[in-house]
Amino acid sequence: MKTFSSKQEERKEKKKKKLLALAKLVQLNDNDRRETATNQVVSETCETTTKNDDDGFVKVTHKKKSAKLMPPKPQTGKVISDVAVEDEPQTKRPKLTKSESTDGSASDSSQVSSTTEEQQRLKLQLTEEQYKELRRQLRQRKRELENVPILRLREFGQRASLEMPQGQRTPIFLTDIQHLLMSALIGKKSPCSPDRWCFLEKPLRLSHSVVLILEGLSLYHYLSNESKFTKTNEIFQTRLEVVLPPLKEGSIIEEMAQVPLTNVQAHKLIEQHGSLELAVEMTKDPTLIVKTIFPISEDTTATKKSKLPVGDKFPRTKLLLSALQMVDEGYPMPLRGELSNRFKEYVFTKDKYKPVTDNSPMFGVDCEMCRTVIGQNELTRVSIVNEDLETVYETLVMPTNKIVDYLTPFSGITATIMRTVTKTIKDVQREVKELLPPDAILVGQSLNFDLNAMKMMHPYVIDTSMCFNLSGIRRRKAKLQTLAMTFLKEAIQENADGHDSVEDSLASLKLVKMKLANSLEYGDEILTQKKRLHDIMRLASGDNIKNNLLAHASQRDRRTAIITNGTLQQQVKEIITKAEDNEIPDTLKTVSFYELDTNKSAINKAREIALEHSLTITNLRLGTDEFQLDNTEKTVMKLDKWIGKLWQTVAHNGMFLVLMGGSTECASGVAKIAIKKSAATAAASIASTTPISV
Repeated sequence: MKTFSSKQEERKEKKKKKLLALAKLVQLNDNDRRETATNQVVSETCETTTKNDDDGFVKVTHKKKSAKLMPPKPQTGKVISDVAVEDEPQTKRPKLTKSESTDGSASDSSQVSSTTEEQQRLKLQLTEEQYKELRRQLRQRKRELENVPILRLREFGQRASLEMPQGQRTPIFLTDIQHLLMSALIGKKSPCSPDRWCFLEKPLRLSHSVVLILEGLSLYHYLSNESKFTKTNEIFQTRLEVVLPPLKEGSIIEEMAQVPLTNVQAHKLIEQHGSLELAVEMTKDPTLIVKTIFPISEDTTATKKSKLPVGDKFPRTKLLLSALQMVDEGYPMPLRGELSNRFKEYVFTKDKYKPVTDNSPMFGVDCEMCRTVIGQNELTRVSIVNEDLETVYETLVMPTNKIVDYLTPFSGITATIMRTVTKTIKDVQREVKELLPPDAILVGQSLNFDLNAMKMMHPYVIDTSMCFNLSGIRRRKAKLQTLAMTFLKEAIQENADGHDSVEDSLASLKLVKMKLANSLEYGDEILTQKKRLHDIMRLASGDNIKNNLLAHASQRDRRTAIITNGTLQQQVKEIITKAEDNEIPDTLKTVSFYELDTNKSAINKAREIALEHSLTITNLRLGTDEFQLDNTEKTVMKLDKWIGKLWQTVAHNGMFLVLMGGSTECASGVAKIAIKKSAATAAASIASTTPISV
């Protein structure tokens, strides 16, 4: 047996004493929390006799306890007069008068004190087995306290918070909410992470997720009646502005239904497309939110399922940047708040746009800039080419401010070239408006710089720096010169006199045409690696590895329920039907949908089945008449009551998301997110399941 020196033994004894003291402190805290939780339950029970509603919260007051409620402390000695101690803080022991400290009672007191200290010292003696057991219990307790899901807002999420002033607020998108739901279902294996705007810790510890969609309730409606949402305001600390698709019955739930609903469905998508990431790219609609932001008209004559252009292997619309990607990459966008102030001098490339299709024409665009006295690069040249590789627009532009650096090695612009130029940026904006058709797709390398130089905004963009990737790291982009040599076998930007904007715009357009002639993962190392990894695992280990890979690190059945007031959209039914067709035989139904007559019955059904499903999406439809002046207060109180009742249904560690889905008057909505965790009840529960024995 190993022997310890006297110093080692002394240190070990100190550790034991500290550990035992910590255990006693934890035990006392547990008792306090359990007592607080019990008192709260009693208080809430009393409240329900007069008010038949409960919000599921444990409210902790920070007010000082009344002296009348405090039990009197036992006094062992004579205390100083009330007048003397009236303004002094309470002490642990009553003070003794000077006379008492000098008489014989003082020695008795010290004797009692020494006896008590001796008893405490004996109690702090732990055997080796007790010491190890106590350490194990405290470690287990720490793990249980750490393994709880937490949602934290990142910078983009904080910018979207309703706590921000309206002029500084930048909303998130419905796609961001979809990514959060995918992470809640799949965890870190989700192909779409919400890390852009939030961080979800321990997603697989979520017991389930409940989503309530309120179609017809906009940001304006909420802010106008915020004080009346009493229960809602108590439940949610995270309140964000969200840009939603154009208000159309069922459009939000249709987008939400694009989340992979079951493991089997995800497996089917991987078999079809090669990887879940590629499947998401192929099934998404990049223009869904763009339609809300830009002035895009509804074209009833356009056929959605038209034949692809000759040479295209997949729809070119799948290469379009989504609104979320455009904001991330710094594209000018007509959003409210901070971005509105930044782009207030920008103009649209068209006054009115048409919906983009798989046959919409593509135009390569490239600009050159020079540095001016204001310290910024300003537009000096614009080149536009069409799909036939013909130059349709080419012009030099005189900047508004005086040029101080022509940047000739990059721009190819010199003082001699600019000597006779008189065209302004306003002229360019007008001519580009006249040139481009209303459904034009602009193609370029990091096109955000070109559009910012032109001070123009466009909804349909393909960025070669985004759809081509050589590094396998999304943020590490290859130069256009490298892409042209790698895929086109063409050398560009080698002229000593500087870059040629026509040459660059042609190279970008050729790259996109080559990608369309191959596949979506062509030239994208990230998607290629995902597909290659899946193929290797399939060949190496067969279906077992494949199914485990798709298990999403979850031991629970990932069942989904969709509940709606009225008839479910046909597109959503098709998605559910596909999922049902691929269910594993002899298993429970993994996707269920319910079409109910009223909003109230939909809420009741959600409360009934929410605990049986990993994801429950409830869609309520609110008519415009419900927000007329006479009905507004009644409607708000009813919604607030339903939200409170759903919150009661949510289990511990369950995520509750309320999405106010906008209206015809206001396209912006509100997302409210909460993870149910009551500190007092959680501590009491943990204390009862893993008691610390001292």
